[in-house]
Amino acid sequence: MEYETGDTPSSELVGTPDEGNLVLRAQKGDQLAFEVLYERYNDRICRYLSRMVGDDGIGCELTQEVFLKAWEALLGLRDPSRFVSWLYRIATNRAYNFQQHAKLLHMVPWEEYALREETHSIAGPEEQVEEAELLKLALARVSPTYRPCLILYVVEEYSQRQIAELLQIKESSIGRYVSRGKEELRQIYRRLTNESGLSIRGGKRG
Repeated sequence: MEYETGDTPSSELVGTPDEGNLVLRAQKGDQLAFEVLYERYNDRICRYLSRMVGDDGIGCELTQEVFLKAWEALLGLRDPSRFVSWLYRIATNRAYNFQQHAKLLHMVPWEEYALREETHSIAGPEEQVEEAELLKLALARVSPTYRPCLILYVVEEYSQRQIAELLQIKESSIGRYVSRGKEELRQIYRRLTNESGLSIRGGKRG
């Protein structure tokens, strides 16, 4: 999947001079410098990928592949200050490739972000679990164009400017992508709710 190229990088995500120096050293073959970068961003990338594909184990495996790819392709990064956004683009593409090859429905841990303003609680622990599973399934069916923005904005609570830099999307598009993603999520969730026999307003359908 291709994204439109954003404008200048946001101040929040531009690498520090120290980080730029680490990237330059790593580009010259300094493995220790790259290990510092790995330790700095491994957890963030792993968390992001786990939510993209809906599995912590797979997310961690893909993270290793992302950093291997980054190491192999590092010489192609012309601007060291864009290392973070470059890393997220590799991660996003790797998640999409995995999903395309697996041909499965992928879910993210959405329970704690169950769009409380969009839905109502369902009485009973078993029904609450089913509601959470339906939300995972619904998010997995949101368009790949909108899903990364939705995760980064709602779950990670990044600003629109940060998301634009991370995914290299025009900042003016982020709000639209998040809005459309939420609308897709609502519609898919309602459809799955009807199919499962659960009511959004609570209780089972007769």
